[in-house]
Amino acid sequence: MVDVAPEVVTRRPRTPRNVVVEPGLLELLAARAPLTVVRGPRGFGKTTLLGTWLDGLEPGEPVVYLRLTAECNDAETFWRWLAHAVRAAGVEVDDGGTRAGVVAALSARPEPLTIVIDDYHHAGRRDAAADIDDEIVELVRQNDQLYVVVATRTSRVLETTGSLSIDVTVISPRELRLSAPAVAALAARTGVAIAEPAAALLADGFGGWPAAIRDVLVRSRGDGGRVNLALADQYIATMVRDLRHEAVRSFMLRTAVPEEFDAELARLVAPDENVLTILRNVRAAGLLREEIRDERRVYSYAPLVRQALVRVLAESRPEQLREVHTTLMDRHLAAGDPVRAILHAVHAEQWAEAERLLQEHWPRLITQEPWSLVAAAQLVPPEVAAARPLLRVAREEVGPSLAQEDALAVQGWPTGDLRGITAELVGQDSAVQHDEASLALLQWGVAAVMAGDLGTALYAFGRCRERAHQLPGAEATVQAATAGLAAAHALLGDVDIAAEWLADPVLAEVPLRGAGTEPLAATAVRIARVLVAMDGLHEDLPELVDALGERHRRDEVWALMVYVRAAHAALGGGAGEVARWAANLRAARHYLPRAGLAESLLRTGLVETLLAGGMTAAARQAAEDLPVSAVSLSVLARLSLADGDYSRALAHARTGLAHPRLSQRSALECHLVLAGAHHALGERLAARRAFGRAVEVALGSGLRRPLLTMPYPTFTHLAGDDAETLALWPARLRPALAETPTLVPARPAEPLSRRERQVLEALARHAGAVGVAHELGLSVNTVKTHLRAVYRKLGVGSREEALVAAAGRSSSGPGAVWAEG
Repeated sequence: MVDVAPEVVTRRPRTPRNVVVEPGLLELLAARAPLTVVRGPRGFGKTTLLGTWLDGLEPGEPVVYLRLTAECNDAETFWRWLAHAVRAAGVEVDDGGTRAGVVAALSARPEPLTIVIDDYHHAGRRDAAADIDDEIVELVRQNDQLYVVVATRTSRVLETTGSLSIDVTVISPRELRLSAPAVAALAARTGVAIAEPAAALLADGFGGWPAAIRDVLVRSRGDGGRVNLALADQYIATMVRDLRHEAVRSFMLRTAVPEEFDAELARLVAPDENVLTILRNVRAAGLLREEIRDERRVYSYAPLVRQALVRVLAESRPEQLREVHTTLMDRHLAAGDPVRAILHAVHAEQWAEAERLLQEHWPRLITQEPWSLVAAAQLVPPEVAAARPLLRVAREEVGPSLAQEDALAVQGWPTGDLRGITAELVGQDSAVQHDEASLALLQWGVAAVMAGDLGTALYAFGRCRERAHQLPGAEATVQAATAGLAAAHALLGDVDIAAEWLADPVLAEVPLRGAGTEPLAATAVRIARVLVAMDGLHEDLPELVDALGERHRRDEVWALMVYVRAAHAALGGGAGEVARWAANLRAARHYLPRAGLAESLLRTGLVETLLAGGMTAAARQAAEDLPVSAVSLSVLARLSLADGDYSRALAHARTGLAHPRLSQRSALECHLVLAGAHHALGERLAARRAFGRAVEVALGSGLRRPLLTMPYPTFTHLAGDDAETLALWPARLRPALAETPTLVPARPAEPLSRRERQVLEALARHAGAVGVAHELGLSVNTVKTHLRAVYRKLGVGSREEALVAAAGRSSSGPGAVWAEG
């Protein structure tokens, strides 16, 4: 065998210019542990570190440097090369450089000697490699004058077993990685201007891989000094191509496709009998990040490294890339994650499967995962998407809506299974047909309504209506979209706008045959008409409620019908009627999926109905554990106001007004709560300001019903002499004796205690709780607690009403107001 010339293998490495080496690493080498292992993958700066350290040594210091090549896979060659290297330091090796001769010579070395072996991963193979490691460790253990430094790409036996008998310093990939400040320093030396965020991006994106980062910086210098991350692919591609084992190469390319993986997933995407061994070696080389999550180890590549690996796989082995995506699609389907399954189906070019999944999970995708839906659709070639309606709608309609409407980023309610409701979009008549794209838009609108995203519902129905007008024979689609617009505006509390849509001539042709036999559009029209009449306090409301009919399917539409009937009962029904519909609301919840908008609407409606019936304690109980949402905030504010808890009422109302999906109806109620709470606290300016905003909402929307939640005396007090504002409360619904003190019952339902009587007497002399507290020597919070009790017992909501009630009682005798004490 012809050996490499000694001057070649023992020539010290030339340190590249413009490199950055962490001082702490040089200190570790200078500490001269008996054995130092520098381990990291190709390009992690192992040789650069050794060269920088060797250049800094004092002249004449006894150091031997040896760089191995693949020829040293043969153990005899390794020992001959090591013999060549140590002879240069004056070590006499007998027997022509055999293992025995090298070991004998180094064991007897009486003077200090440092042996540096670079590319040590070439030293032997399999059992021979372990034998070499054991011999090196034994040499260092026996002769305390020997210091060995090895640089290797892989984990070796001497790193693990050596630490059992000698001191071993390990410089792993974690220490070799470049930090963001080091990247910035390297960029400055390279002549590339880079800001701290860009340096951090490079450091994190490459996982601190020194050679990859330096390669990008050097290439960017020739590209005008702008950092071009796309240049990373060439370095990664070269690294992958130079890997010695095809199994390792395939493992890295295939496991880079998922964002992260565990051992089980690695077996699926990179099937190989040695996959766990490969995983262990790649991790030990520092190419993988490792995280323990839920008692399992999860691995991932640095972002830019993964991106480059996937691109290499796509360009060199596209069939394997599709195969991996198909495997991932099946895995996510089995795990019940259709969103990721669709993305992988698109990547795998499984168009039929992607369309099937889109159709099956369309409501969830367009309401809960719109960004993922659009991302998947944008990956589909235009010619493929053009032939598939759902993909076309996602690209042409959902995508632009995301750019225009930030509210879509707000998480809505889960839509549940809408297949039954979707089927009703067609109805019972075979003549009622929608083309696939129009049906997808209608489904989008319905799903958005169920998710509580009424703004998006308006967009979907509007786009459907506009599109259907351009198609021949699409009258049924125009009707359905128009009915959707009317219903969505009615749900939002846009009374006047909803009424305009209901007056559209196209809806006059909608077949109204009764629930269960008519298309969904007809039912939507009925519900919209009731909501408009109820919120506008129209006189034909009872007839419209009677015309709702009965719906046989217990679904979200049925729940909405129960809600509007209960709201109608609360508006003018007697105590028995209110109690009956409160029971219906409780029972209706059992037919619906939990945590959906319909269930939340029923729970909120129950609290509203009980409040309207004067059953505050029952309303308080029904509101326990009621989730805070756009639907419930105004009702929670009203409940707190009824309890006299003004600070909480104000907080709920302000939170509601800040919610991005608050309806006009709820906004009006929140403004009224603010006005009522400030009025009760004697804060006249704030009360009038909030009341003014409420009036603006009522005039602008056509809403009237929420005004009835405010006590009429408070309404008239805040409205003053403004005839337009006073006219918002219909004359037929005004209490007959509202302006006289005799409205107060002849006797409070509960007698006032002595302390409550003292607080009420002091309230006549002070504007609020602070003055009363000073007079009586109580804390402000204690006075507020007593005032809430007084207001509740007198059935009033403000200081002025309480004083009027007290004045009315005093005319009946001194014991009429307070019977206790």
